[in-house]
Amino acid sequence: MTTTTSGAHREILQQSLQEIRRLRAQLAAHSAPAAVLGAAVRMPSGIEDLRGYWSALRDGVDAVTELLGGTDGRRGPGAGVDPNGRYGGLLSTVDSFDAEFFGISPAEAERMDPQQRLVLEVAWEAIEDAGLTLDTLRTATTGVFIGVYGSDYLMMQVADSSGVNAYTAPGGVHSIVANRLSYVLDLSGPSMAVDTACSSSLMALHLAVRALRDGDCDIALVGGVNTILSPVSTTVTEKVLPLAPRGRCRAFDASAEGIVRAEGCGMVVLTRESFAAAGAQRPRAVIRGTAVNHDGRTNGLTAPSPRAQTDLLRRALRDANAEPDDVVYIESHGTGTPLGDPIEFDAIRTVYGAGSDPCPVGAVKTNFGHQEAAAGIAGLIKAILVLEHDEAPANLHLERVNPEIDLTGTRLLLPQAPTPLADRVGPKLAAVSSFGFGGANVHTILESRPRTPADTETGNPSSARGDRGTLILPISARSAPAAKALATRYAEKLAEADVATAVEICAAAATRRSHLPVRLCLTGATAEELAQRAGSATVISRPKASPRQRTLFVFSGQGSQWAEMGRALYAEPVAAAELDACEVVVAERAGWSLRAELLADPADSRLERTDIAQICIAAVEFALTALWRSWGVAPAAVVGHSMGEVVAAAVAGMLTREQAFDILVRRAVLTEKYARGGAMCAVALPADDVAALLDPDSGVGIAAVNGPRSTVITGPAAAVDTVAATASARAEVRRLPVDYAFHSTLLAPCAEEFADQLAAITASTPTIPVYSTVTGQRVSADQLSGQHWARNLVDTVLFAPAVTAALRADSTLTTVLEVGPHPVLIRDLAAVAAAAGRSPALVASLRRGRSAADSLHRSLADLYVDGHDITWNAVLDPPGVRVELPHYSWVRRRYWLPEHIGKIAHTHPVDGATDVRESSAPAPLGRDAHADRPAQLQALTEFVRERIARALQRPITEIDGSTPIREFGLESLVVVEMKNELEAESGILVPLHKLLEVLDRGSARDLAAVIIGADTERP
Repeated sequence: MTTTTSGAHREILQQSLQEIRRLRAQLAAHSAPAAVLGAAVRMPSGIEDLRGYWSALRDGVDAVTELLGGTDGRRGPGAGVDPNGRYGGLLSTVDSFDAEFFGISPAEAERMDPQQRLVLEVAWEAIEDAGLTLDTLRTATTGVFIGVYGSDYLMMQVADSSGVNAYTAPGGVHSIVANRLSYVLDLSGPSMAVDTACSSSLMALHLAVRALRDGDCDIALVGGVNTILSPVSTTVTEKVLPLAPRGRCRAFDASAEGIVRAEGCGMVVLTRESFAAAGAQRPRAVIRGTAVNHDGRTNGLTAPSPRAQTDLLRRALRDANAEPDDVVYIESHGTGTPLGDPIEFDAIRTVYGAGSDPCPVGAVKTNFGHQEAAAGIAGLIKAILVLEHDEAPANLHLERVNPEIDLTGTRLLLPQAPTPLADRVGPKLAAVSSFGFGGANVHTILESRPRTPADTETGNPSSARGDRGTLILPISARSAPAAKALATRYAEKLAEADVATAVEICAAAATRRSHLPVRLCLTGATAEELAQRAGSATVISRPKASPRQRTLFVFSGQGSQWAEMGRALYAEPVAAAELDACEVVVAERAGWSLRAELLADPADSRLERTDIAQICIAAVEFALTALWRSWGVAPAAVVGHSMGEVVAAAVAGMLTREQAFDILVRRAVLTEKYARGGAMCAVALPADDVAALLDPDSGVGIAAVNGPRSTVITGPAAAVDTVAATASARAEVRRLPVDYAFHSTLLAPCAEEFADQLAAITASTPTIPVYSTVTGQRVSADQLSGQHWARNLVDTVLFAPAVTAALRADSTLTTVLEVGPHPVLIRDLAAVAAAAGRSPALVASLRRGRSAADSLHRSLADLYVDGHDITWNAVLDPPGVRVELPHYSWVRRRYWLPEHIGKIAHTHPVDGATDVRESSAPAPLGRDAHADRPAQLQALTEFVRERIARALQRPITEIDGSTPIREFGLESLVVVEMKNELEAESGILVPLHKLLEVLDRGSARDLAAVIIGADTERP
């Protein structure tokens, strides 16, 4: 009884302990910090990156200029200024966008609020800064949280209902600012727009941190955006908030007189700190805590509450588990109003004023103005940079502190010059405030990223694989101009780099960037050489590649070997492991050391002997296959030339490594014994023409049919020379540098013996297709008998027929990779592919006398450019430090509302692009047109073509009426708009589902026929 009770108590105690641990873990998760992996900005004064942002802050740039009076979106010289003399911080451009990058049609892009466009581009830059790829974002649950509240662009469209179309709503409503980013990047986490006025973006951050803690998402894209596109919105603003008459934000100054409106966009990438550590990402900073509240009922909706602000700051510190004097920098809301500044500073003094370490209080609005929905994120990113640089920039326009602000007895200071942060051990904390004019408040506590020894190093070449002698730099984009521009940016960065830094740049570009369709891949022995190649690189636009590249592996036979061909492979861990495995098998069966032969210098090499060479070639091919597979290049089908067929069968899973070397060792011994003393010649004639030159009694036969005009003869040396002399009158003849007659009658006497030796070897079902050079066709496991391998030793090598069969059987084979010590078949492969009507990419592996880095990396570069998904983490070690790479090079064009909508200037391209909106006028679509069916079909077909041309901004001559509509890449909204216009012009009501069905599988003419059918069915 006692034992039973004791056991029950023990079980209860264990369950209780487990529950306590669970609750502790849950509590920890609900207060877990969020790591800031990356950030990006678009700021007034032409600032498009973090370096420019910090430079402007550090140097005290005043980015405020006169506001503009027009609504055409144009900036720069010639743009009309605000007639009321108002000021603002303006972006250098709001009317241009790289729609092609995001797969957005021109017709939709022109209706998209520039705030949506900014968020898309800046979010992408933040993702790049974070070192995350699209695959990572899609595999994880990634949420989007965007602060936004301006609606200028939507209001401009709906001012005249005739200008509203199917793109107006998704182009203008707030929710789509976030939703479109999730849609375009294919993200599955929560997606929301947040509008709490001036605190919108920091409120979005708060919600994102909570979503990360609650497990709603693993990664969060967070930001805010604001644009000023119409004088009307400024008029609306000044009716509620005081605008500074002199056009400057004088935060905390005695002459503070009001706000200055501004534009901007900022994005950060957040994740749970534990998730960041697991992914080896080095954060820029850590969000320790956040808090939100509302002012409650004050003496006015827009009036702030000192009590609420004080409570907010304390709650944020509790959430961060931090003490007030841990904070060494505060980025205030700092609007520069005579009422708001003293109230905010009073709360700051109450909570943060005590302590010994000085604490600067800054206001980014003094540089750029009040960015409204983007104000909070602008302040947050500034605070991150302050912690990174350990320095607080000056507050501009601060000449005399507001007399209502008392600094006496506090550690607070208002910097009027760049000020170093307090020198203290361990991470430093910063705080950021953002207050909405409707009373919604947010406060955030940041922690600097802990410094490591790597932060003070430029890189460590021995930690990455670049120390093997070659640097490899993959560059990709969605268009050739963007790829070229990006390569130029890399050239500029590499020009300033030493080899260690170049290694890190290459590693980061390979492992921490998404790989897009238009590609370059550059190699070099030094940073200078790589920089020169990047600067002079040419981008070739290639046809659209298959969704996934598939590769035919071709294994070469004897003749590709060279002394020390294994030395470079032993430097590759994956290849070395395969060679070590082969070493054991070869030693058991042949009695000599594979490693010794592969590393022997030319004077000691025995590779001229067939019984040595064939084994070494096979081992190198096994090692190369393992290496290519580790790099993400796997065979979809295989062909093996002569002895290479044994390796091909093993790679396809038909033979084990042991079975393969059983065959190869016996084969090599017999070849050495029986074929020595013969000769071989390559003849540039078709096999049938060569066969006509042969005397059946001469002992000369055809060893291999390598191509349409590439035939190899074999036999006794004298007889081969006689045939060669005759053939030389008609074609090029080349004596092969061998003293053997492979695949000749000299080997016939040993064929039966060889077949008997291999009778016990049973092949397995292949995992991929194997095309045999014995039969010239695909083979199955039951065909690989001892007799098959005897034929492989003696009979003609039907290489060209085998490759032709592979290419014709599988049209998705886009690449042919020769796997061997040196490319000996590439030329023949090109001819065979051309004869088969195919043009695959042809790539080699090793090259005679070159290092693996020099040969393999160049081949890898070719495969990458051809569209292969390379496993870059297996090629290059991840960078050991945070590396600043060039951001994507946007190829922007102007997109704006058509001229007739609100008298807005007509859309036209920028940067030298041509205007392609003009097309033929739409065909008339009156109700009486249905009387003449052929004419109506023609008119409606022209109508559809014209609408497609307009949506794509292409000439109508490029729109074929018989081409399937889906090939034009139109979205369903284009068809919806087409339906609306059709019904408005003709009165024909067409069911939407019928239009969408045609969109999926029909042409413009088919769509016209559906419209006619709908007209016929109407009452």
